[in-house]
Amino acid sequence: MKKTAMVTALITAFIAASAVSFAGPRSRQHSAAQIRVGGFFLEGGGEFWDESESVFTLRTEDFDGGVLGLSFVSSINNNLEVGVNADFFEESVPSAYSGFVDTAGFPIVHTARLQTTPLTVDVRLLPTGRHRIRGPRGHLVSKPVMYVGAGAGVNLWEYEEIGDFLDFGFDPAVIFFDRFRDRGAALEVHALGGVEFPIGPSFNLLFEGRYSWSDDTLSDDFAGLGRIELGGASAFAGASFHF
Repeated sequence: MKKTAMVTALITAFIAASAVSFAGPRSRQHSAAQIRVGGFFLEGGGEFWDESESVFTLRTEDFDGGVLGLSFVSSINNNLEVGVNADFFEESVPSAYSGFVDTAGFPIVHTARLQTTPLTVDVRLLPTGRHRIRGPRGHLVSKPVMYVGAGAGVNLWEYEEIGDFLDFGFDPAVIFFDRFRDRGAALEVHALGGVEFPIGPSFNLLFEGRYSWSDDTLSDDFAGLGRIELGGASAFAGASFHF
């Protein structure tokens, strides 16, 4: 929680500094709808993932997979924008016990599934602005746009394991089939950076990277197993439709 509090404080300071620095006259207002596709790379670590990796063949990098992102972006001025985002990630990973097999010599296998849906708001700083002004009439010209930002929100998550498990309360251990599941809503904070390239009057290609911090205490079927780390890095390519 100390790590999350520190990141939250840094993001708050970034937003405040941006607002003070660029709270000048508004330029022409614009909005954009964005669609992003890419990959999410789970950071892992922490109590739950470390324990899982010691017992099973599962590794947190096995959860690396595709992610879909949607954003609505609105300008405050030529150098500052606000984004509202929804990202969708789900990945399933087969996993077996390390060092244990059934009586026929086959692995004892279950499937682990992680799903996350961060719903967030961020502030984006455009150091060189979105538009370049040319001519005596102040004509706005589109150009490549770089941006950095930070934000926060809620991360709706679900984790489950379904398949065969060992009950070590018996000697020898007994194999049983079951399903274990937990879900929650965790705080998410993130930093992002990207670049847009104009293709037409209202259409840009975008490339973006994000890093998120998010964790939660396990309960329900995983109660007592500590905290689950849900953050990581994302890389996107997409399209931005301006209006």
